[in-house]
Amino acid sequence: MSINEADDWTTAGAKINTPQNLAGVRRTLQEIGPIIVEHWFYRGARAPDRIVFDEFEDYEKYLNSNVRPGDNLYIWSFAEVCTNENALAYGKYPDDQGRVPTKGAY
Repeated sequence: MSINEADDWTTAGAKINTPQNLAGVRRTLQEIGPIIVEHWFYRGARAPDRIVFDEFEDYEKYLNSNVRPGDNLYIWSFAEVCTNENALAYGKYPDDQGRVPTKGAY
């Protein structure tokens, strides 16, 4: 990974792996539910990855093995962002006769 000094690197910037950020992610995963991570790649010239995590250990493993200096991560609580009220679309997938169940174990 190449650091571009023109990007004004500083020790005072926001860091995703501070104890406060890690504790907040851990608490959300334990008390509320999954998180959504949007991972932007520093000078990567590619679209961000978007991943859902259910376990802190999986998130921590991703952070330590896939994130590089300068990468930017945004994290949201799935339960607080993704609700039935703000769904973009809703529906059940039909069978080959175009039928969908009115009941079901979901």
